[in-house]
Amino acid sequence: MSEPADRRLDPERHIWVPWTRRKFMGAAGLAVGGLGVAPLLEACGGGSGSQGTSSTPSVKVPQARSGASIRLLQWVHFVPAADNEFIRQCNEFGTKFGVKVAVERITADQLQTKTAAAVESSSGPDIIQMQYGWPHLYTSQCEDVTNDVNILKQKLGAVASVNDAFCKVDGVYRAVPFTIVPNAFTYRTDYFQQAGIASWPKTWDEFTQAAGKLKSVKPISQTDGHAYGDSLTMWNPVLWSFGGREVNADGKTVVINSKETRNAIKWAQKTVQAGFVVHPEWLDPDNNQAYHADRISATLNGASIYIREKVEFHRFDKVTDNGVVPAGPKGLFTMNLIFDHAVMKYSSEKETARALLLYLMEKDNYLKYTKIAGGYNAGPFAAFDDDPVFVGPDADPKMKAFQQVVKPGKWPGWPAPPSKQTAQAQTQYITADMFAKSLQNNGTGDLESAVKEAESRLKAIFERPS
Repeated sequence: MSEPADRRLDPERHIWVPWTRRKFMGAAGLAVGGLGVAPLLEACGGGSGSQGTSSTPSVKVPQARSGASIRLLQWVHFVPAADNEFIRQCNEFGTKFGVKVAVERITADQLQTKTAAAVESSSGPDIIQMQYGWPHLYTSQCEDVTNDVNILKQKLGAVASVNDAFCKVDGVYRAVPFTIVPNAFTYRTDYFQQAGIASWPKTWDEFTQAAGKLKSVKPISQTDGHAYGDSLTMWNPVLWSFGGREVNADGKTVVINSKETRNAIKWAQKTVQAGFVVHPEWLDPDNNQAYHADRISATLNGASIYIREKVEFHRFDKVTDNGVVPAGPKGLFTMNLIFDHAVMKYSSEKETARALLLYLMEKDNYLKYTKIAGGYNAGPFAAFDDDPVFVGPDADPKMKAFQQVVKPGKWPGWPAPPSKQTAQAQTQYITADMFAKSLQNNGTGDLESAVKEAESRLKAIFERPS
């Protein structure tokens, strides 16, 4: 049911309050770019339009319960100051509404184990940070937050396509979009110049040439192991850019066993033999540590390596730059780390939890968060496309690559839509394992065996009888 037209949405308190004459007249005289009275009321769930004719969904703003206590589980951010700001905002919400908010932080490697345990036991944190397509994997315990996402859409515009696909399950939002962590290559300009390389490679073939030239200087290095961020965001785009796919767009037919997949693997083998160093034992922090320790010349990562050099370490920031993921024969493809927030069905404080998530996504609050994060995070709504951290007068031009990789971003299992099956394949690292097996012994691993094993594992997920 729509809210009555004699009320307005208080943006600070997140509740419906009566219109005053001053507020009503102020709304009627909004500046250029604002809403007129009728659209404003409709955006708040009121207005005089006939039922069923408005394209704006009716919404009901969740209200925090004074005295409530809620827990939020999320990963440990790679830019520590961003976690501090997130916790500050949670505490600010708590003070404003009389709510106790406890933020529990664990490494992202531990996040799925803890999430699965909460889902299985129907107990645990009220809000859990979902990685990639987990809302499709844990749908049964994720509360319907369609109402809340519609509120955010009305304020912030369209949801970024990948977040939207991850959060929406069968037309229902099971998580509130939170963030995109763009992944690009961070590299040492001094080592590239020493090797005679004038600029960051635009294609994978140029990348191979650069890897060969840097072999005797400092290698380009990357994980091909079970790193939730840096492995998946490397090897899926390589596969796609050569035309390879795990599964067809129907989400049912496994097509990994193809000429295009073999071309992607052959490129990787050739590049490793040229001098590109892969590490199956590396997890997500390891390439950061290798770069800061001056052991490598380049690696695919979030912006944290550059940010921490610039803000914290001050060793290599002047000779560090960032480059977009290279393109392959079929074009430029990227994949970025995605986090969204799910309110769990078992929570006894669901409405308060939902109110907290809306508070964190308020534009002013979120821009404070991304400013502190320094470009490590990109916003998941259209209103954040012009985030000053990327496009403002004080924006660091070296951060441009991280903005540029957002729009081409796809999801694990693409071109199939996100599903329980694509999420299962992602959490099992099937594509990364295929490359890792092929790249054993300095790039001379058994390609055919690796492809067939990947095909078998994918068929066990996508083609098993329902």
